Amino acid sequence: MEDLIVFEAKGYPIIKVYNDYFEIKAIDYWEFRTFNYSEIKSIEIIDSRKKWYFQLYQVLFFNARIFAKQEPILLRITKRNDGFWDYSAKNEYNSDFNSILKELKNKISN
Repeated sequence: MEDLIVFEAKGYPIIKVYNDYFEIKAIDYWEFRTFNYSEIKSIEIIDSRKKWYFQLYQVLFFNARIFAKQEPILLRITKRNDGFWDYSAKNEYNSDFNSILKELKNKISN
């Protein structure tokens, strides 16, 4: 089967999108995990810098303000059985990454 879309960029998980499923490989792992679209409940980006406890940490500790820009975001894939997988990604804007996530969300909703 031929790949429809392949996303690969430094600091992001590698994502391969097929007709009936997609594969994702974490930055720090050597193999791909396969997900069928019918098994997926949601795909979301979690930015811990926007959580109340992280903001409190930034107010109280000077070091947190220095290193906050380096804090990675999480790509969370939640299955219908409520199991989930988190994948670290750079917290920089990447239009290709955003477009592949949009494509995955469209395939899941159909």
